[in-house]
Amino acid sequence: MGEREDLLAMVASLYYKLHLSQGEIAERLGVSSSKISRLLKEAWDRGIIEVRVHAPIPRDFALEQELIGRYGLRDAYVLETSPDSDDTTLLAALGHLAATFLQRALAELPPGRSIGVAWGTGVHATVSALPNNPGNRVDVVQLLGGVGALVVDSPDLARMVAIKLGGRHHDLHAPVIVEQRRSATSF
Repeated sequence: MGEREDLLAMVASLYYKLHLSQGEIAERLGVSSSKISRLLKEAWDRGIIEVRVHAPIPRDFALEQELIGRYGLRDAYVLETSPDSDDTTLLAALGHLAATFLQRALAELPPGRSIGVAWGTGVHATVSALPNNPGNRVDVVQLLGGVGALVVDSPDLARMVAIKLGGRHHDLHAPVIVEQRRSATSF
């Protein structure tokens, strides 16, 4: 499912499961209350709202609200898990959720923007789930030096994101770890 379906499911969950008013949801998303009303109708029309809310990515909206309230966050995304979920399934779902967040964050940035990319299994899962959108034209900067021993290293991930977002990538030509202090300060 796409970003639109995730937005519709989030609005429906906040309204029907957590009983937030349309005004409260509008304030959280930075849109008008009438926009929330239209999104709820669209959610009904598309079958997202029935007796239950069907989210494309299982999210714990109650915990998200708690985190937003407790820490004064503008937004939060929390993956809802089940005891029988295996690590591979959880990592893929987390990657999809993070890619959804990244797409939303990128949509709010002005033209000529850049993002930084590090490395790790979570970052790789996010990059893998990120759809191709070369029209974004987002430049990508490698944040950590190369490790070289990983299957997908920081430079590789930066290149992958840049390709998907239609931007240039900027490598950091340095190792992430060096043996001697003198080597570290030479970069």
